[in-house]
Order: sequence, then C-alpha cells, then structure tokens
Amino acid sequence: MKNDPEATKRVVSAFRRQFSDDRVRETKPTTASEDFGCFGAEWHVPSVFWFVGGTDADTYRQAEQAGRLNDLPTNHNPQFAPVLHPTLEMGVMAFAVAALAWLAP
Repeated sequence: MKNDPEATKRVVSAFRRQFSDDRVRETKPTTASEDFGCFGAEWHVPSVFWFVGGTDADTYRQAEQAGRLNDLPTNHNPQFAPVLHPTLEMGVMAFAVAALAWLAP
C-alpha cells in the first residue's frame, strides 16, 4: 500500500507551513507499518503515513557520519528508546497539523 498522492500533498503542505523545510523530508517507500495502508484501502479513504524522528540528535549525527544509520534501533526493537521530549510534543503537533489540514482547509 502507498500513501494517497493528493492526501500526501495536502499533509506535506501543512507540515511545510507549520515546520521549517529542513524538518520535513520525503522518504522512500518502506514496510515500516505493514498494516497501515490496509485501513485506507479497505475503507476507501485517503491515507498518509509519516515518521517522527525520535533519536537523540547527536547519536543520529554520529551514525550518519559513520554510515551506520541502519544500525540505529527502530520501533519493535528492544533497544529502541526515543528521546521523550521533544519527540512526544512533535508527534502530537504533527498529528494536529495533519488533522487540521482536513478539518480546516
């Protein structure tokens, strides 16, 4: 399953208005949430899946410089431990911004 193209444009546009451009990035397709795409398809509604980074900035930067981003633990990994703040605030804000893109266009 893939993100709905028109819904993605709408959400990305809202994200770009709310957050700085360097905080909004396009990612390649992934199987990060194998069931998410089924909901939109089954219910015949547009869906958009996005990521909120939660890795400590210094840890991420070091892994990126070392070419070891794939070694960073992700969700469903017992070593996964996102930095609580600001990850939680950003996730809630992203959800609210995306919802408002549909509720108050």
